[in-house]
Amino acid sequence: MVVSVLYASAAQAVTVDLITNGDFETGDLTGWNSTSTALADDFQINNGRFNPRGPTRRVDPISGNYDVMNEQTGYGISTLTQFFTVPDQVISASFNFTYQLVNHYVLGFDDPNQQFRVSLIDDAGAVISQIFSTQPGDASVQGATPLSYDLTSYLQAGVGSTLGIQFDVETSYYYMNASLDDIAMMVETPATVPLPASVWMMLAGLGLFAALGWSRKVRNGADIANCDGPVAA
Repeated sequence: MVVSVLYASAAQAVTVDLITNGDFETGDLTGWNSTSTALADDFQINNGRFNPRGPTRRVDPISGNYDVMNEQTGYGISTLTQFFTVPDQVISASFNFTYQLVNHYVLGFDDPNQQFRVSLIDDAGAVISQIFSTQPGDASVQGATPLSYDLTSYLQAGVGSTLGIQFDVETSYYYMNASLDDIAMMVETPATVPLPASVWMMLAGLGLFAALGWSRKVRNGADIANCDGPVAA
């Protein structure tokens, strides 16, 4: 019983970030894959000196020394993706990112033709859930906005599998630029923490004590068994 209690107390949870280089402070796209279609272009590292094509001017990184920004010369989709392996056990999962954007289309956002969106995808690229998207009527200029989403149920359903986070900027009418930074998938998962040496010594002592007690019990039983019965008067 003591051993089981001590083992239970040694089982703790750790929180790990499944995203690599989510702050882009490597100064490159390590861990990420960027693609584009038609006249859109890939996401680019921005250190404050990146000047995207179109009417958007240079902007400082959202935080730190670097973030990323898409660009285009016309219609198309710019995509930024990273895949990760879900742990075998998931207690909780929180997805966080910060974005800022400017949409130069005079009529604003359109679903889905003039839109910024974020999705959880499977290993084949199919959308499991659209986590976030701009909507008609949203402000065309949005400053740095941190967002956080509870994805526990999705990652618990996908334990041990490969999933991905995908950012899309789709422009069908006019220029739109989105910046991204501080991307993280924080997952809490069980972890067995090694017991301190002092605890193992205590357990060893308890085992020795139990062994001695059993030995004495056996010995006493043998003594009783070997005793002569009562002598008749």
